[in-house]
Amino acid sequence: MAAGTTRQARADSPFTRVAAILGAKLRIKSAIDLHEQILDGLPCSTAVYLVSNLHEIKVDESIRALNISSRTWHRIKAEKADLGKSLDVDQSARLWSMAEILAKAQEVLGTREEAEQWLSRPAIGLESRRPIDLMATPQGAVLVKTLLDQMEHGVYA
Repeated sequence: MAAGTTRQARADSPFTRVAAILGAKLRIKSAIDLHEQILDGLPCSTAVYLVSNLHEIKVDESIRALNISSRTWHRIKAEKADLGKSLDVDQSARLWSMAEILAKAQEVLGTREEAEQWLSRPAIGLESRRPIDLMATPQGAVLVKTLLDQMEHGVYA
């Protein structure tokens, strides 16, 4: 029984939940593994999978949050089938951060739909700014993650 519990804990790790949102079978077991994967670049297909599976957030809002131009986005979409093509380090880090925030919002709010809706609406705890807009910078993403942590613990203003 302990082995099953250990397997379940690993399956439910934050890395596993975020990788699932990216539609990827990434072997990330630690923060160092994540660092190495981001340095190597996440597959282009992960960006396309995430953005294509957002129903409450428009594509242009998503790529703006990822700091990807429209032209670059079209190139990434075209390269998604090429298994050798990866995002650069900055794109990979932003993509992981977006998926991480989406996973956390889903955990805090209960459903993927509610999480996406929350990301696309002004939030009082973010001075009435939309979380998806703040995610365009690493500092803004930290603000969004902090608010989600506060919401999870019932201590947000």
